[in-house]
Amino acid sequence: MNKLTILSNWDKAKQAIEACKTIDEVKKIRDQAEALRAYAKQARESQEVQNNIGDIKIRAERKIGEFSSKLSKLGRNENSASPHDGTKQSILKRAGIEHSERYEAIYSLPENVFEKHIADIKKSNEELTTAGIIKLARDLVKDNRIETERKDRNKKVADIDIRKGDFKKVLADVYDIDAIITDPPYPKEFIQCFSDLAVFAKEHLKKDGFIAVYSGQYHLPEVIKRLSEHLTYVWTFCLYHVGKKQLVNGVNIMCGWKPVLIFSNGKKKMRFSAYDVLVSEQREKSNHEWQQSESGMYPLIDIFTKPGELVVDPFAGAGSFLKVAQENGRRAIGAEMQ
Repeated sequence: MNKLTILSNWDKAKQAIEACKTIDEVKKIRDQAEALRAYAKQARESQEVQNNIGDIKIRAERKIGEFSSKLSKLGRNENSASPHDGTKQSILKRAGIEHSERYEAIYSLPENVFEKHIADIKKSNEELTTAGIIKLARDLVKDNRIETERKDRNKKVADIDIRKGDFKKVLADVYDIDAIITDPPYPKEFIQCFSDLAVFAKEHLKKDGFIAVYSGQYHLPEVIKRLSEHLTYVWTFCLYHVGKKQLVNGVNIMCGWKPVLIFSNGKKKMRFSAYDVLVSEQREKSNHEWQQSESGMYPLIDIFTKPGELVVDPFAGAGSFLKVAQENGRRAIGAEMQ
């Protein structure tokens, strides 16, 4: 394979892609580039040569994504059973294109982001792949969604009393709390938080008021010990995580649930019966590194408080517990260091 021939044809290939009038034309260029890329890899051509061919292939796939996206806007009946109709489904099928959403993801990238990615990969002499640029596109969609959610959440918690600073100081004037529902940090260096939390709960909770504390499993015995020094242990709820699990490297265990420790400032028995399994439908990290899913919070609010009662979160983070409490008619106050 002649390296100079490939490099000299690159501009022509790019122009040919831009000149394509049909999805079939650009699909043909894409397939040719894919075959040439495979041959170059087998022939042990340099990464530069392989990436120039990969560049042609990815640009053709972006063009396919452009055609496919425009087909989506035709407004035709995509449920038609006729193999000869002009629906998006039939056009893509005739062109031999499957998983068009992958190409549409590439097309969705802003041009400057698309070009920078290709330039950066070539400069680093890494392998330029379709999978890599699709991941970039999906990460960008995720980042945009997270930013939108963050702005929306900030608006919703703007009128909630979240005080900046150490909860022992900024919440010192808050008494007669009906329930403390919180999620302290889990790493060993923060273990003192649970002792401080127990002292605060003992002094500020109403008599027989409850505290629900999220905890990791790794230091669970020590967490229970510290909370038990000032409070009455009641039960451990299970917060079940639907979907993706987390690998705890220290013990090599795939973790699919989280303990929620229930303590009381007095009586051990619950005021009424409650189910001890909560379901977290999805992980939400758009506003804080340790943010928890709101879906698992609603039952806790209902179990331990009534409308109009006071919920306090000394480790408010993004304000999720307080937001859920306020949405369900409770008063809400929190604290956060940052």
